[in-house]
Amino acid sequence: MSGLELLLRNLGAWSVQVAVLALAAAALSRLAPVDDARARLGLWQVLLVVVLVLPLLQTRRPAPASERVATFVTAAPGVSGGRAAAPGTALDAMRRGVSPPAAALLLLGIAAQLARLAAGLARLRALRRDARPLAAEPWLPQLRDAVAPTASFAVSDRAAGPATFGIRRPLVLLPAFFAAMERERQRAVVLHELLHARRRDWLALLLEEVLKAALFFHPAVHWLVARVRLAREQHVDAEVVRRLGQRSSYLESLLEVARLAVRSRAVPVAPFLRESHLRERVELLLKEVSMSRSRTVAHVGATALAVLLALAWASSAVPLQASKPVAAKPTAAATPARIGVEDRVDGPAPPRLVRQPRPAYPASARAEKVEGVFMIDVVIGKDGAVKDAKVVASAATLERLQQLEPQKGTPAALEGDQRLAAAALDSVRQWQYEPVLKDARPVEFRATVHVRFQLG
Repeated sequence: MSGLELLLRNLGAWSVQVAVLALAAAALSRLAPVDDARARLGLWQVLLVVVLVLPLLQTRRPAPASERVATFVTAAPGVSGGRAAAPGTALDAMRRGVSPPAAALLLLGIAAQLARLAAGLARLRALRRDARPLAAEPWLPQLRDAVAPTASFAVSDRAAGPATFGIRRPLVLLPAFFAAMERERQRAVVLHELLHARRRDWLALLLEEVLKAALFFHPAVHWLVARVRLAREQHVDAEVVRRLGQRSSYLESLLEVARLAVRSRAVPVAPFLRESHLRERVELLLKEVSMSRSRTVAHVGATALAVLLALAWASSAVPLQASKPVAAKPTAAATPARIGVEDRVDGPAPPRLVRQPRPAYPASARAEKVEGVFMIDVVIGKDGAVKDAKVVASAATLERLQQLEPQKGTPAALEGDQRLAAAALDSVRQWQYEPVLKDARPVEFRATVHVRFQLG
């Protein structure tokens, strides 16, 4: 498996795991909602971080056995007379052929999203350049100095609503209709934006935009980012109400901005109001009774537990794969031969095993400590089932086995232990391969497999 194919496979497995995480979080957000704005923001931010570090939290597993069994199979010319190509090889070739275009599409998508972000930053710069300074009333600089001293104010006729951007010297951009608003509503709007400036939320927003660009193909990532942003706005809403002590005037400012704001081209800023968030923000502000701390902890814990269980299941069902297969440790049960002769045999690649019952180690042979290696010729039918199987051993093969493992001497299986032979044949006759194709038609195929009985 090439590195690019492995990367795409793991990206697909990670995408499934993230989808399971998002589904679990969405279900728990309805079954066990968290009303505390700060706890909700922390929960969604942690989930977003888990999504990013998820590949680092797992142990990558070796490729499935059906992809590694070729190490133990020696291919031979097809019984039908031709040299049939194994479908596993054809499938691998197809995957390798698909991998470069798929990777190219991903890179093009990321480039397009980053270009969109760059265009938004350019429009934001134009808005800042065209905006005019706000004629500040006495209360405005006082509020700024108390919350975010480095912030400045400007008015733009092109701004759809209040927004804040910038890190070291943030700019609070206000729309033209701001001057017509009542004083209390102006204070609510400005305080909201100054709190964003104080928290440096624009930096977090930019990082989220880059994340969305890099993972543009996954809707669950976009949904999680949207949850984080909504929770951030709700946290700032709660802080504004706490500082003003007037819930009603702040709600009125939200509704007035929603009524007066007009749609504008997308720019990477955190606006005072997103229409998609309005209902949830108002609903949370209207709740008169706040959730107790113990209930908040219980709901957060339930969500975290559900997400952990979902991730454990997803990582087990769709694991990430390692770059190199891991050899199995010897056990007392029968295991496939690890001889290595097959790697140097010329001929077409063997077909891919889809079912491989393990041989049962006969109790009498185990008691007598009988071990051995069997070479079994198999005829694979057009449907992939083993039609015929018989134990074979040539002098050349015996010599190569003794060269590889001289300390073992002559394997007992090649001397004809009938108990082990019968167990090996019973198992091999139940193996199922993928059908072998030649010129798009299934054909019979001959191969030689090795089965080793070894006591640990």
